[in-house]
Amino acid sequence: MRRFVSKVAYLFIFAALAITLPGCGDKERKLPRYSLKPIPLFDLSRSYSNQKWRNNLKYLYQPLPKPLKDAKIVVNKRRHTLYLFSGNTLMRIYPINLGPDPLNDKIKAGDGRTPEGKYFICNKNSKSKYYKSLGISYPSKEDAQRGLKMGFITKKQYDAIVYAIDHGKRPPWFTKLGGAVCIHGGGIGWDWTRGCIALRNPDVQELFEVTKVGTPVIIINGLPQKIKRQKRTTTLITTANSERKRMSLD
Repeated sequence: MRRFVSKVAYLFIFAALAITLPGCGDKERKLPRYSLKPIPLFDLSRSYSNQKWRNNLKYLYQPLPKPLKDAKIVVNKRRHTLYLFSGNTLMRIYPINLGPDPLNDKIKAGDGRTPEGKYFICNKNSKSKYYKSLGISYPSKEDAQRGLKMGFITKKQYDAIVYAIDHGKRPPWFTKLGGAVCIHGGGIGWDWTRGCIALRNPDVQELFEVTKVGTPVIIINGLPQKIKRQKRTTTLITTANSERKRMSLD
C-alpha cells in the first residue's frame, strides 16, 4: 500500500511539472520594472540579423495579419534584438533581454545561456508566469548530438530528442541539456532571465497572436562566422575539460 501511494505521489509531481514547465521552466530572477522604452533607430545598411532586406521600414508600424503569412523569427543575441519576418520581408523589430551569459551558446542546464541554431515554436502558453510564452524546440538534433558526445545525455535520450524534432513536437526538457527555453513577456531592462528571451508584454502579445506552432526560430550570436567558430571551439574544449575533471574527482 505504501509503495502504491509513493507511485501516485511521484505521478502527481511529474504531472505538475509538465503543466508548469512549458511556461518557462527555469526559475527566473527578479523581473525588471516594466517599461515601454522607444525602439532605437534601425540602420538598414547593416544586416544585423544576417538576412537580406527586401523592404524599407514601411511595415514596422502597420497592423499585422493574424496569423502572419510565412512567419519567421530571427534573434540576434549580440544586438539584443528579435526580428519578425513575413517571408523575407521585415515586419517588426523588438528589443529583448537574455540571461546572465547572453553571448555564449547554451551547452547544458543551468548555464544561463540562450541556445544558437535553427529551432521552431513547439508550444504556446497563454497562462505563463511571464504573461505569455512561446516555447522553443531546444534541444535541437545538433544540440543533442553534441550533448551525447560530451556525455550529458544517453543514447535513449538522444533518440527521444531526434524523434520529437522530426515530428514537429516539443523535445524532452528534463535532461542535463536543459530545456523550457521560451520567448516570453515580463519586461526588459537588463539580462534577467535564465536563458530565455524576454520581451515587453505588448510585444510578446503581438508575437503570440501572429505566430503559430511550427514557426521557424533562428538564433544567432551576431559575430562574424570565423570569429564565432573560434569562440565556439574554445568554449566547447573548456567545458569538456571541466566536465572530465569533475568526473575524475567524483
